[in-house]
Amino acid sequence: MSVKGAASVLLVLLGLGFAGLAALPWLGDQDPPPPPPDAEAEAAAQAAFAPPEEEATDLSAFLARPLFSAARRPPPPEAPGLPLEDPNEGLLFGAYEIAGVVVLGQSALAMLRDREGRLLRLRAGDSVETPDGAAELISVGLDGLTFRHLGATVVAPVRREGANTE
Repeated sequence: MSVKGAASVLLVLLGLGFAGLAALPWLGDQDPPPPPPDAEAEAAAQAAFAPPEEEATDLSAFLARPLFSAARRPPPPEAPGLPLEDPNEGLLFGAYEIAGVVVLGQSALAMLRDREGRLLRLRAGDSVETPDGAAELISVGLDGLTFRHLGATVVAPVRREGANTE
C-alpha cells in the first residue's frame, strides 16, 4: 500500500473513532421505558375523555331540525313602511322626546332626548330651546311635564312602559 493510501485509511479510521466517541452519551445511560399503566388508571383515563353515550347516539334534535333545510333560513326582510306625514308629530315641540322622569322625595328631574340623541336633564325653572322660542319647565310629575311656551301652558303626558292604561 502506498503512503497516500495508508494516510487516507488512517484518516477515515480516525474520523470513525471520533464519531463513536461523540455517540457514546446517547448510546449509554438511557432511561428505561416507563412501566405500563395499570388497568384501573387506563380505564379511568378513557372514561374521562370519552363522550357520554347519550349525546353520541341521540340524533333526534338534528333529525327534527335539519341543518340545510329551507325552514331554517331567516325570514325575508320586511318591506319598508309608508313614510310618516309628519316625522316630528310625536316629539315635544317638534324637537324633543321625553326619555323619562325621576322623582326622589321633593326633587324631580325630567329627561328629554333631542334629535341628535343627547340627553337633557331639566328641573322646574329650566328652559329648552324650541323652533318658536324658549319653553320654560314649570313642573315635573310622574304623569306629565308642564311647560310655559309663548304665553300658553303646555302639558306633555309621560308615557310609562308597562303601566296599566285602563
